[in-house]
Amino acid sequence: MVATPILPYRSVLVTGARGFVGRYLLSALQDRLGAEAIVHCLDRHGPEAVDLLDAGQVRALVARTQPDLIMHLAAQSSVGQSAGTAAATWRVNVGGTVNLAEAVADECPYATFAFSSSAEIYGSAFNRGQVDETTPPAPQSVYARTKHAAEQALADTLRPENRLIIFRPTNHSGAGQDGRFVLPAFAEQVAAIEAGQRPATMQVGSLTAERDFLDVRDVVDAYVQVLATPGGSARQTYNIASGHPVPIARLLDHLLELSSVPVTVESDPARMRPSEVARTEVASDRIRALTGWAPRIALHDTVRDVLEGYRRQAA
Repeated sequence: MVATPILPYRSVLVTGARGFVGRYLLSALQDRLGAEAIVHCLDRHGPEAVDLLDAGQVRALVARTQPDLIMHLAAQSSVGQSAGTAAATWRVNVGGTVNLAEAVADECPYATFAFSSSAEIYGSAFNRGQVDETTPPAPQSVYARTKHAAEQALADTLRPENRLIIFRPTNHSGAGQDGRFVLPAFAEQVAAIEAGQRPATMQVGSLTAERDFLDVRDVVDAYVQVLATPGGSARQTYNIASGHPVPIARLLDHLLELSSVPVTVESDPARMRPSEVARTEVASDRIRALTGWAPRIALHDTVRDVLEGYRRQAA
């Protein structure tokens, strides 16, 4: 991994800081910020609760903390869940983003705004082969459409002086991710079977789709390396990907190898989420050229870490 210099920010505002990725990002920021820097968390919970959907609360927080870096992670992040809660997903992923962007534009017109989007926005473009940052998005899900809309809203709402960095990571996982996502959903079942909490048969959906999987620590490392790099244009977009999609069945194979007991696999029609994309291949040459970033954690290790997390819960 390329050594990352100290981040040159004095006041950092992180949304979604208590979420899955947010917890890893906070740890990375603590290691990379200077001793005088302060990290503020925009969160609906805790002693200074702020609701991203309340424009007044958001503006007051931004005015008080005067961040020179905003890391916007907060979102309704499950593709499957968003399909059943479309209106709420639009309110959070787009409405909340607009509230934050408007406050930053008015109160901190020279701040850097980093947005965690998703490679999901490329959608049906994957069917034409590898995508890069110049590929026109063709989102197919509610989640992907809201992420794409949020990108556009940020570009329209922030001031020209605000540096806007858009990150488009592929699927990422790690210890602590909840069971709405494919790898944790598998790992949770295996851990429960090992603990004797359910029959030795796990339910799975489609295993043939090929996806690019990353470890959450590699994604956070990519965020930090870009944020630590000075200069660049006012509007920047970076794919974050391994470049090596694998069948979802590969995740299951790793889990079965790690399982301490025999496990039978059974298809569950209820878990078959419709998808018109067989393979997602994402180029990340831009971020690699800028920072030298490359993923360093093997997929098998990520799978093991997720399983260990669920084993601790089942114990």
